[in-house]
Amino acid sequence: MFYSSPQRVLDDEEKTGEYGSRQRTYSTDSYDDTTLRDDDPVDRIEMNANIDQHPHKYSSEKNAINDAQSVKYTAYTMKTHNIVDELRNVGVTVLSLESLSTKGLIHYMDAVTNIRLGESNDEKCMLYTDRMGRVYNVVISGGAEGLAKNWSIVQSSYSGWIAIAFIPFLARVIVSYPFTGSPDATSPMAMNPNMLLFVFGFILSNETSQSLLAMSIFVRGSNSVASHVWRSGTLTDYPRLGLLMILTLASFAVGRVQQALTLAGSLLGSLIIVCNLGSRAWKKIEVNPIESSNMFTHLNQILASIFAGLAFPFMGLRAVDRGPDETADNDREENIVFRPSGKRGRQNIAVASAGAALIFLFSDVKQVQEALGFDFSRNKGIVNIVIGSWLFISSLISMLLCYRLKSSRLKKIQPFLKRDELSPVGWIVPSIPNLVIDPKLSGNKMIMPCLSVGSDILCAIVVGGLAFLIISIGVRDFQDVKTTAFWEF
Repeated sequence: MFYSSPQRVLDDEEKTGEYGSRQRTYSTDSYDDTTLRDDDPVDRIEMNANIDQHPHKYSSEKNAINDAQSVKYTAYTMKTHNIVDELRNVGVTVLSLESLSTKGLIHYMDAVTNIRLGESNDEKCMLYTDRMGRVYNVVISGGAEGLAKNWSIVQSSYSGWIAIAFIPFLARVIVSYPFTGSPDATSPMAMNPNMLLFVFGFILSNETSQSLLAMSIFVRGSNSVASHVWRSGTLTDYPRLGLLMILTLASFAVGRVQQALTLAGSLLGSLIIVCNLGSRAWKKIEVNPIESSNMFTHLNQILASIFAGLAFPFMGLRAVDRGPDETADNDREENIVFRPSGKRGRQNIAVASAGAALIFLFSDVKQVQEALGFDFSRNKGIVNIVIGSWLFISSLISMLLCYRLKSSRLKKIQPFLKRDELSPVGWIVPSIPNLVIDPKLSGNKMIMPCLSVGSDILCAIVVGGLAFLIISIGVRDFQDVKTTAFWEF
């Protein structure tokens, strides 16, 4: 059975709002009665005879029932000043709200999700108390759960070295584009678009996924996935979908159209890979996040990620931040903190750079290209000079930046909060239920706020005009009036 703590959904009558989540997995052979609702008494669930007679067989069910009842009891009896004061006394930053109106809560959420609240590992939470004195975490729903799980998978499976090793191949594809008037105008590209589609779709799936979310968290400094969802309302990975769509069309196109689409796909794929690498490298060297909220914010994020991905991409590798350089003795276990000199990080950078260079050199062998069906002979000299210089300079800069690596901890004291990407601040109190807020309540979702007056009429005119255009084309087709484009009348 899957059990989650009791949740409440924001509505206009309660006019409340905060977030949090708490989940625990139990056996699939459990009772549905273990789920408590707000209008149920705390002692509604009772152990039946079967559970009492078979304590080992139904241990998961008993744990679920006890856990649910304890959480329910905590939600109804814990007062705001008690939990808030206790958390603040142990150094936890608490954002406490009490009986805000829906409008006031939305404004507060907009403010919280647009600022960086300390470091990502700093414990902070956001609690709400309703008029009955019940305390809740605040969590954001509306699809944020799925995005948070997908982000966790991408983070654990991301390989910066594979991304770096493939960048030279994309450079070869880009420079192989035959411009109009060149003697190779009818020659195929260096790599077939089907091959690129397979590589981006399967091999580099994690390395090209969630680039917008990565830049939001690592470069802009969003507190969590939920904070990004509330602010942007974006759940779909549009850059990756666009990349796969372009390469799919290139696989079926012919001639110059196929070459142009292959070039566009290679450029977009390179941009996504560099942005993902750069955003992680930006976070690794602890550069101040870009916290501005204006029309140039997204552009600044992209430019910063591209710069970091080209200048010091090796800082985005997971191995560069893997443990201290030496051990320490005679220190208390919870206080063992190392300041690494960066030697281990520089060694890992050298190994990664050498590996990428060797792959590039082997792919430059004519016999290898003929066996695999590649053609990297076009502008070969320019590509080799540029890639060789880039690998050397970026490796050198990355090595020089290893002194900025974050200190490593041998052991971390058990935190008072639980990390949760559904929280606008990234943490929740694990012993209290959740108050769920839909991100659709955010005031930043209107495409053109300046047209709030008369927008319905304008939308009806636009949609009606496009529908009339489609119908008119169908009418002309019945009249045997052939047209090659919709603008021909």
